[in-house]
Amino acid sequence: MRLQPFRALTKPNLIRPPHVALIQTDGSFSVKQHNLSRTAVILTTEKGTYTLCKTYFDHTDSTESEWCSVLDGVTYAVKKGQDCLELENDNQGVIRCLSLNVKPQRPHIADYYHAIKESAELFEYLGIRWIPRRLNKADDLFYV
Repeated sequence: MRLQPFRALTKPNLIRPPHVALIQTDGSFSVKQHNLSRTAVILTTEKGTYTLCKTYFDHTDSTESEWCSVLDGVTYAVKKGQDCLELENDNQGVIRCLSLNVKPQRPHIADYYHAIKESAELFEYLGIRWIPRRLNKADDLFYV
């Protein structure tokens, strides 16, 4: 399977910089475990690979977990001093909304959309793309 190219959320005509960090994010949600939601992030930079896992108890569903994972990822990259980033996630709906600038209908999900778009302005370059779940290494963090 050939992956699609990254779609820039920042300056669409910008040529991809030579040194770009890669981040993969994933979200997980369980009704059975009292609405337990987790996000996972793997950030790979020139200096090394870093991981982040967070737990939430106030999410409403898996869609919110996925949106939150992307926001956690870009926030984490900023904290790690990255200004050029390519982000991969396995949720087609999230990637489609961000790529096409389509605000989600649900107000609390739209808040994530706006926060991600605002965070994108902190980057010189931020590209995103969908990947199949089997290629998303962030998913593996849920089973460690």
